[in-house]
Amino acid sequence: MGRLILVSFIWAFSFGINKQWVAGADPVIVTMIRLSLATLALGPLLRWPIGGRPAVFRLMAIGAVQYGLMYTALNYCFLALHAYQVALFTVLTPLYVALLHSARRGEWRAGLFSCALLALTGAAMVERWPEDRRAFWAAFAVMQASNLAFAWGQLAYRDWRRRNPLEQDARVFGWLYIGGALVSLPWVLLGPGLGETLQYGHDRLTALTYLGLVASGLGFYLWNTGATRVSAGALAAMNNLKSPLAVLVSICFFGGIGNMSAQDWFLLVAGALCIMTAAAAAGDEASDPGGKGTLLTNFLTKSYW
Repeated sequence: MGRLILVSFIWAFSFGINKQWVAGADPVIVTMIRLSLATLALGPLLRWPIGGRPAVFRLMAIGAVQYGLMYTALNYCFLALHAYQVALFTVLTPLYVALLHSARRGEWRAGLFSCALLALTGAAMVERWPEDRRAFWAAFAVMQASNLAFAWGQLAYRDWRRRNPLEQDARVFGWLYIGGALVSLPWVLLGPGLGETLQYGHDRLTALTYLGLVASGLGFYLWNTGATRVSAGALAAMNNLKSPLAVLVSICFFGGIGNMSAQDWFLLVAGALCIMTAAAAAGDEASDPGGKGTLLTNFLTKSYW
């Protein structure tokens, strides 16, 4: 339990650190640096997986989507959104998990589209840039691409692990990070922004080192090993800790919210409740089409970051 609590707090601060000291850097280069450092963090644990070379390619392909595309889209969002908004919008991943489940089954339920509408309503409440709404909604759309990439990768990795029950997560997770880093490699090598790394100050380099080695690399390792030591109910509860913590930490320490009026706070709280309720309901739809499951439990087991 201690490991899960520690990682939840680590991830809660990651959004604000990213916004405060990393936002403004080339998002693809940030992705490359962060995933490369994460690979180094898991390097001593990395082993050839069960299944040999085909398994390596499969894991790298999953990582290319789940981490490479997800992190690139996520980093772009920090250019236009507050840290607390990015943190809040990540909880929509259960909605995409539900939609992907439905697509695989060929079952499209109206409840999922109601969840999407509710989430969109919540986002409209959280929006606070009346002078540049197009930028907000563009970033919101990119954030959904990030969520979708993570949702797909989450399902793909789960399926692979079910086919390889004797495998150990810590021994193969590095292959996902390598695949994610390779997504950004062509842009980093051929794009115009590689030289910007020479201009990075001490604060940005320190933040990137922390995000890569601790938040991404060590964080996922501690989470996976901690998850094997607690009950399913405790793990579900701990999955719900990081998202609200991230929103709270981002607002209190990094959000740059200025002088918010009572109406602003009301809209923020109401919008957050709409988004979290939509994510919870989507998780319930995905795991229990008959509607007999526990709404909260299903949501908790599908939230991430």
